[in-house]
Amino acid sequence: MHSPVLVHARMTLLASLIVLGGARGAEAQGLGYGVGGLAGVSGFFASAAAGHVAGGGEALFRGRAGIGGEAGLINNLTLGSVSGVVHLVPSRAGHRLSPFVTTGWTRMSSGEGSFDAWNAGGGVDVWTRDRVGFRLELRDHVRPDTRGTVHYWTIRGGIAFR
Repeated sequence: MHSPVLVHARMTLLASLIVLGGARGAEAQGLGYGVGGLAGVSGFFASAAAGHVAGGGEALFRGRAGIGGEAGLINNLTLGSVSGVVHLVPSRAGHRLSPFVTTGWTRMSSGEGSFDAWNAGGGVDVWTRDRVGFRLELRDHVRPDTRGTVHYWTIRGGIAFR
């Protein structure tokens, strides 16, 4: 029996590969970002506030849909994610705002061990210049657990570039 997190991760990866499979040269676009902000943990072992930093990138087809990857920290917890992303307004020159939604798989680890989670979030890229802007985002990394679900949520902002 496969865990729901792994099934979700496989579905996200498959959908992203299908979208990107048709991408050709000029239609494919890259986007990078560095973010930081507040984070919190809530679940079976109470709640706690924390800091968060991360960096990542997205490969987008026509500036709209694609796959993203990210690495980051929430206090002493390291995170690595692979996610599908859809920009509701294409992330291209001429579009100042590009709201987006994202979901995928996250691997979290600390000195005490590691575990899988799924993530979901949304936000907006605000392009102040053609290739540089800033990103505002809410994201939740959800860890299913027999003792109760744990949420590692983040409110973050930072720089975006394309």
